[in-house]
Amino acid sequence: MDLHRHGILKFPNAGLLASSHDRGWQGVAAELRSHPSGDLPAIVPTQMEITLATRRCPGAQVSRKGAGLRQQTAVEPGTIWLCPVGVGEDDINISAPLSEVLHIYLPEDRFKALADLYGDARIRADTVRYLADVQDPLIRQIGLSILGELVQESSAGRMMVESAALTLTARVAQAYGHDRPDSAAPSTEEGSCPDRIQRAIAFIRDNLERDLSITELAAVACLSPFHFARMFKRVTGRTPYGFVSAERLACACRLLADRKISILDVALRSGFSSQAAFGTAFKRAKGYTPSEYRKLIGWTA
Repeated sequence: MDLHRHGILKFPNAGLLASSHDRGWQGVAAELRSHPSGDLPAIVPTQMEITLATRRCPGAQVSRKGAGLRQQTAVEPGTIWLCPVGVGEDDINISAPLSEVLHIYLPEDRFKALADLYGDARIRADTVRYLADVQDPLIRQIGLSILGELVQESSAGRMMVESAALTLTARVAQAYGHDRPDSAAPSTEEGSCPDRIQRAIAFIRDNLERDLSITELAAVACLSPFHFARMFKRVTGRTPYGFVSAERLACACRLLADRKISILDVALRSGFSSQAAFGTAFKRAKGYTPSEYRKLIGWTA
């Protein structure tokens, strides 16, 4: 399923400021758009849409009708709208231009995976309520994290986004759909999880130069993405994203000590998309640039 097709159909006149279309994200997509005033076409979504206003637009309001409900919402930073799978929106109007709005799309199968994990068939993308002006700090924080990666790509950013999408799916299902059962049946895989996580760790260390994903690592561990993310944190004390980021920086430090390897090669072999991205991430983590680090360890050109 092309998650970005929804935005093309629903927002034909909107400006596209940033898109995850070429990022290779799995199980989630995001678009940052500007919207002119006016009406939007009627549409029945085939994926979960979460919309987050990121800037205040004085006087702007969004009026929409779906599932027989009329909603009118002032647009303020942090305003959240939920539009579930299958809820037809047949009347949407934007009263004034919106300069920056984040749209996050989650596929229906992410909710199915969550239902399978907890053994609760009531967890479905089409049972989420059609809501506007949702006040949810967790969804807002996740949305802003995804926005940060969308506008400035980072090392292991894809993994961070995919992990965040798992949490986002769980939050939407838990808070705005049917609750998970009070007692989920214990997994028969629980006892073998440490060994499975160690397999994933070995795979990470052998493939740091690649663009790793949660889905791929979960497959190596023979776990669902939800179960893998939860068990990885339990076993290692870190999220998969945090672990991969730390491993890439440790690898970069080892490579920087070798006089024969250029900084560009260090960046690529450590899994960074470019020397510039590597330099930014390295300085943010270490407090100095790769060149400054080489000087600190006594390396001279």
